[in-house]
Amino acid sequence: RNFFASVLAGNQKGFAEAVRDSNIPRDELYICGTVLSNRARTYKDAYALTNKGCMENLNVMNKYSNGKIDYLDMIMLDYPCLNDEALIGQWDAFANFRDVDGHVVHLAVSNFSGKQLDTITNPPLTPAENVGLSAGIVPTVNQLPFSIANHPRNLMDENARRNIHVQSWSPLSSTLPRYKNALAEVGKKYNKGAAQVGLRWIVQNGGSYCVQSKKENHFEEDLTGVFDFELSDRDMEILSDLQPPVGF
Repeated sequence: RNFFASVLAGNQKGFAEAVRDSNIPRDELYICGTVLSNRARTYKDAYALTNKGCMENLNVMNKYSNGKIDYLDMIMLDYPCLNDEALIGQWDAFANFRDVDGHVVHLAVSNFSGKQLDTITNPPLTPAENVGLSAGIVPTVNQLPFSIANHPRNLMDENARRNIHVQSWSPLSSTLPRYKNALAEVGKKYNKGAAQVGLRWIVQNGGSYCVQSKKENHFEEDLTGVFDFELSDRDMEILSDLQPPVGF
């Protein structure tokens, strides 16, 4: 069971309370938190802001789960800083949170370009403050707005060659308003709805996705109705051609 508790979504407290009240063992949950520190401009500020965000994230979930969440399976940078020095500060703080403090298992990023991925995994500079922890550490996941409505050319290949898995955030918010009828038409032959077709397209392209909903039936459709069918090669082409790809 993979759960994403995001600073931007503001769902950490409620999620932790749900974990507290459930009978599900902690080791059956895969819990991801996020940190928002992209406004920093120097290594020192990025490191400090990211480190603070890591601890706040864990402390909130630990507090409201009554101690049931005492570590995170993954933590993710919501957005990258705008310069190399600050980027390295963000990633060094993550490395410290994992390798020194031992509070998290996997590290991830969101909205990172190929160049930004290379900056954190192979730093082009070493500021005096750089503790050097992050050199060579590759993110497990790069969360991107990957969907039928937005699938930049080479995006999957560029992440795959760096051994990084692509997870789609908000995978239906742009696709359904623009292409719902086309997806529904494809879905008829599989007895599936438009949303399930859009999510299946992501899966067959080698990605995964993160969805949220206030309606239980939508969660069920998004999570259980996507993995029991396979789109044909022709239908994959039709769906991909709805929105021509741009560069990554």
